[in-house]
Amino acid sequence: MANRLYGQNEVDLALDYAANSKEHSFGQVTVAGNNTQYGATGSGNQMAKSDCNKWFVNGHTNGLDMWLPSIDASDAGLWVGIRCGVASGGASIVVTASTGDYLKGHAFITKASDAVANRVYFASDGTDLIYTLNGTTTGGLIGTQVVFTANKDGHWTVIGDGNGSSTLATPFS
Repeated sequence: MANRLYGQNEVDLALDYAANSKEHSFGQVTVAGNNTQYGATGSGNQMAKSDCNKWFVNGHTNGLDMWLPSIDASDAGLWVGIRCGVASGGASIVVTASTGDYLKGHAFITKASDAVANRVYFASDGTDLIYTLNGTTTGGLIGTQVVFTANKDGHWTVIGDGNGSSTLATPFS
């Protein structure tokens, strides 16, 4: 990261953010699922920042758990993507951010049996730390995808596009 000096052009910061997002190949994919754990809750063993900038594809109905790495403004541009290759069934896909690294963003979820006109919009309240895909009301059916991107405020910007069923509900909590 560049050191900020008096009078430094802010363009340098944008270049730093871009460098963070390209640190790893955009095409990297990890097939996950069967209740795979990425980090451990409460143990401080969140994903490493080096595990970012790739897609995690859920390939098993037992879902997965992911604890995003702690971030700050210098990490802007890092991202983690999740795609559902199968419907979450026996367990959910749960993504948890570190305390203070709030999830800020939105998700569109469409009922699998309905037309696009019945798509529902959900927004985070700005203090959420958990995003859950349960395979029904909060998304998680095949084709669901969510991207978490570190922003310059040290929070995660979330963009979700989900497929669900039943009475749809917010994936943020």
